[in-house]
Amino acid sequence: MKKIISAGAISVIVASLFFANAPFAFAKPQKKSAGSAAENADPLVNAAMKNMETGVWSVNGTVTAKKPIKLQGLLSGEDFDLSMEPGVNPNTPMREIVIKNRAWICSDGETWHATRSDDRLIYNWAHVPIMADRKLPPFEKVGSEQRNGQTLLHVRLKVPEKNINPKELPQYWLVLDSQGQAQYIGHTEMPMFSQARKEVMYCSFDYAPAKEKIAPPPLGAPVDDKAYGFNDIEQHKFDWKGKVVRLEVTPKILESKQIGEDTYRGFLKDTATPNHYGIVEFPHDALVKLGFLKKIVDGAHATEELEKMDALGRTDGKPVSFYVQVIPIGEKPAARAVAVGARLVRDPDGSVSYTWDADEKQAAKSPPAPTKPDASDGDFVNRGIEKAKNGDLDGAIADFDRAAELDPKNDAPYYNRAQASAAEE
Repeated sequence: MKKIISAGAISVIVASLFFANAPFAFAKPQKKSAGSAAENADPLVNAAMKNMETGVWSVNGTVTAKKPIKLQGLLSGEDFDLSMEPGVNPNTPMREIVIKNRAWICSDGETWHATRSDDRLIYNWAHVPIMADRKLPPFEKVGSEQRNGQTLLHVRLKVPEKNINPKELPQYWLVLDSQGQAQYIGHTEMPMFSQARKEVMYCSFDYAPAKEKIAPPPLGAPVDDKAYGFNDIEQHKFDWKGKVVRLEVTPKILESKQIGEDTYRGFLKDTATPNHYGIVEFPHDALVKLGFLKKIVDGAHATEELEKMDALGRTDGKPVSFYVQVIPIGEKPAARAVAVGARLVRDPDGSVSYTWDADEKQAAKSPPAPTKPDASDGDFVNRGIEKAKNGDLDGAIADFDRAAELDPKNDAPYYNRAQASAAEE
């Protein structure tokens, strides 16, 4: 995928198709295995996956295509705290945390931005191999081994071909107790297919129970909710380093410039100090969400050019306020403010999060009208595949979502939706 977040997008390719014996880019709905529990390893695989639905699990491993991508962190159901290296910046891992409907991302090792909780394709890398309640193909036992004092049962996908390379098959190493019952998946190796890269990517992950809990990032509370100006930040930049304050500016952008792949810099005038101007760095489409620009524009643009491009937002009305983090940079530190969000939320547990008003309005929109109920989940998957092949990715995603609603235990809609999302971004 290219953009993983809405406020500070990160470019990354995600492979999310379970590649087992599939000659096409999208996965057809799978039928249940006809093998009995005594003849295959399916009950043990299912039991291990079921046990991993609750609790917190550490994950550490790699996804490899041309180069390996390291992934590590914590999984807890649909919540996660994962770091990926390399990230968007050299020698700096990218870290993303999602807890229920709240999400944050950090790509520079210091600054956290609010993001969307449904942007979880990196999570799919680590979670798809252990996702329970799916219509899995049959597995067969390969053998058992001892690792670090534990008994691990090695199983792999059962296929009729005898000469197939085991590397091409999903494989699991299940941690067993003294009675031979599966406790959890200790290790997995399997190929996944990246629709964006048009290539197979091989994943290898270790899992183990974790003592840590997934917690919000240490954003810290703002100095206070008073509206500050650029002059205040400049005067207190050393005392306020790393802290968050509320900045209030006039509803007009004076200049916009792209300074990174998904970072934009706005030259603004604040309302607290007469004739005082300052610079704020905004992630991704924050300028659009705040109403400064009607659309994101690439390159450096002066005010006149923005007007010619019809890219300027509103120039009058109420002041615009948002929270920024003060980060002195350079050999001679200067105040730099990084937009975090438009609204402050203090949670009962004492943590602080930031949201965009635009996101809340989007979430409050009524859901789309339901599709006719006479179609099965398989029909929606097949229809979505055809739409994706014809370039209608939005329509494909909608069909995959509907298929998942009709049969949440079928893995095909989840895999194909991730594929379509990756191709769309």
